[in-house]
Amino acid sequence: MRPTPTYACHRTPESLEPCGETGRPAWQRAERLTAFHLAGGEGALASGRYLRAALLWDDEALYAAWESAPSLVPVTRAERDADLWTECAVELFLAAGEGYYEIEVNPRGAVLDLHFPSEDEDDWLKHRSWDAQGMAWAVSPESEDGLQPWAAELRLPWSAVPEVSRAEADGQVALRAQICRSQADLEGGFELSAWGPVVSAFCERQAMGVVVLQP
Repeated sequence: MRPTPTYACHRTPESLEPCGETGRPAWQRAERLTAFHLAGGEGALASGRYLRAALLWDDEALYAAWESAPSLVPVTRAERDADLWTECAVELFLAAGEGYYEIEVNPRGAVLDLHFPSEDEDDWLKHRSWDAQGMAWAVSPESEDGLQPWAAELRLPWSAVPEVSRAEADGQVALRAQICRSQADLEGGFELSAWGPVVSAFCERQAMGVVVLQP
């Protein structure tokens, strides 16, 4: 298994309203994640299947940005709280006590937000009524089919995820997180790419990386 990765999440001096534009100065100052691997130890993503991501934070929210290769299949899901991962979606998982928060965004601008009280639970329909209050997101370009390169931004207020787990790393507050993409392929399988060393599921606590909130 690959070692647990660590990410230096810098504080942003200004609040970011998501617009899908990941080339803004705030994101240019953020540390970029480019080393994504396929789940199950299947190796690194092929160069044409790139995924890049970054995080920032301030006292009010955690911010995330992704830049993704085109979807391998047409994206049809356009409504909130649908099974976005069955086509193509970028995802953020945050450890929360015995469970986790899960946020997904797809190329059409649809979002799925879930809170699982336990890592062992897998009935997503039971939990999709939960909404991350005050969360904002955007994609660019907003696509009808997802078959073009695309980017997404997310603003997740801390108040929306009050149970998120916090620890200490090098004297700073740290979170456990997974940054990833679920992608269906044309053969009926999935290309599951993640920052941390996922074996089979993005929610695996032992596979989440450490996000250190820099002052």
